[in-house]
Amino acid sequence: MSGIINLISQHSSKLNILPIIVVMNIIITILIHFLNKKKIIKYIPSLCLGVAALIILLSGLRQFTSARGLDLSWIAVFLGTAALVGLFTCFIIDLIVSIRKQTSEMELSNQKDEKSAKEDKPIRTNKSHKTRVAKKKRPKVKGKEQEIKYVTKKINTKNNVKAKRIDNSSKSKKQTFEAKDK
Repeated sequence: MSGIINLISQHSSKLNILPIIVVMNIIITILIHFLNKKKIIKYIPSLCLGVAALIILLSGLRQFTSARGLDLSWIAVFLGTAALVGLFTCFIIDLIVSIRKQTSEMELSNQKDEKSAKEDKPIRTNKSHKTRVAKKKRPKVKGKEQEIKYVTKKINTKNNVKAKRIDNSSKSKKQTFEAKDK
């Protein structure tokens, strides 16, 4: 166990390089994204690092038993890790951009729908249009406890209106009226 700890402490300077390379690749990717309008250009630094990592790894595997081969393998692992993190950063940026684009399109379509819904309501200029009847409450008069309500029951497209009157003072309590708009 102490041998592993000694080995890690001897090579800790090599381990400190990995986060630096990864952060530099992420910063370069983000800068390229903001400076260019094209989607593919931000992938180029990560792809170049990945290709360089593969080339270095292949040359390191040929000389793997020597000290130089092990150093080349370390470098290939660092560059490959930085390339993968850079590619994932590019995918995350693309995901965020597409989500923002879709939400803005949805908001625009919702606003257009609301505007068209407001414009679709007919303006009553004459009596040939549909007549709308709503609930109408009469205010309470002092001294009377009973309230009379007119409640709309059904509106047809043929301009027939059915309404019922709820009168708590009468015996039947409900009276139905039918009327036609002329």
